Amino acid sequence: MDLAQIQQALQAEGLAGWLFYDFRGSNPIAYKVLSLSTREFYSRRWFYFIPAQGEPTACVSSVESHVLRSLPGKRLVFRTWQELETHLGALLPKGGRIAMEYSPRNAIPYISRVDAGTIEMVRACGVEVVGSADLAQYFVARLTEAQVRGHREAGRRLIAAKDQLLAELSQDLRAGRELHEYGVQQRFVTLMRSMGIQLNGGYPIVAVNGNASNPHYAPGEEHSSPILRGDLLLLDFWGTLEGEEDAVFGDYTWMAFAGSEDEIPQKQREVFEVVRQARDSAIAFIRERLVAGTRVEGREVDDVARNVIAKAGYGDYFVHRTGHNITTMDHGDGANNDNFETMDSRALLAGTCCSIEPGIYLPEFGVRSEVDLLIHEHDVEVTGVPAQERLTPLL
Repeated sequence: MDLAQIQQALQAEGLAGWLFYDFRGSNPIAYKVLSLSTREFYSRRWFYFIPAQGEPTACVSSVESHVLRSLPGKRLVFRTWQELETHLGALLPKGGRIAMEYSPRNAIPYISRVDAGTIEMVRACGVEVVGSADLAQYFVARLTEAQVRGHREAGRRLIAAKDQLLAELSQDLRAGRELHEYGVQQRFVTLMRSMGIQLNGGYPIVAVNGNASNPHYAPGEEHSSPILRGDLLLLDFWGTLEGEEDAVFGDYTWMAFAGSEDEIPQKQREVFEVVRQARDSAIAFIRERLVAGTRVEGREVDDVARNVIAKAGYGDYFVHRTGHNITTMDHGDGANNDNFETMDSRALLAGTCCSIEPGIYLPEFGVRSEVDLLIHEHDVEVTGVPAQERLTPLL
């Protein structure tokens, strides 16, 4: 835990402090920000208050008075619920604004970790509780330089594995070999592993035609469609560098057509072009805001991509958010590009990573194009390049 950095952030936000609360692992953000081990046993409620200035204070149960011993500051021990509320009333600054892992109306579920009853108890102490949304991601979503380098390299290897797979599928189609989604998925897994990619977030999606209209489709031995000439194929693949500590995911989606360029149906060309425009419009919007030094929020990015698709007449077929935060988890705790599933008003912070992945899912086929973005102070960097510009024919 970097106390000085936390207090600097609190002062910049005009907050009186940050109150962390957990009950049996209910608040993973607290563990990350405070650098607490998740392997220790915590069976009782605990609080830890960091004021904008001054010494922090832990408030812990007498049953487990040893917990939070790794953190600096004073310690208050409570035996009863009455003593807990008395300690909090004396500890918290009357009339002050304090941050907690709370999201008004649960607008951002990723940050909404403190239950309503606890919020009520804290408010009764005479403080205003505000959400820690932007504050928290400053500590849980920003990447180190080593992680940024690892993400770039993971992207290069994932794209190389995709290129090798498509080359092999092309040979198979020319030779008339039988292909199925599950078999191609398993081959893709082998290729990625051979290139030093660790698949610790599940296996890649290999989906043909209507199966690609399910954004999280997963082929299996018992349900796997054949891949035939004239089929549209979606590949969604992700992973981290093998053997790297705190490795950050790369996550990409590519569309291929099991035929020649002139065999691609016009409808599929049209839908892919709309998706590509939505993807690139979102990236251009982020870049424009960052170059101007202006705050850019996840919900705004989603609106830009969604408007492109809606204007083309496919708004009802874009059924998920435009993108998600990426850290050591494929879906991290930072800002998502979302004003559809949730209203994510968090800013895209410099030093974070996210995906841009608009899609159109018609009954007969689905199309998605996904790249990752490294957010810099005044620019954005696309990884998993080159980004797909048109459907890839396999013959």
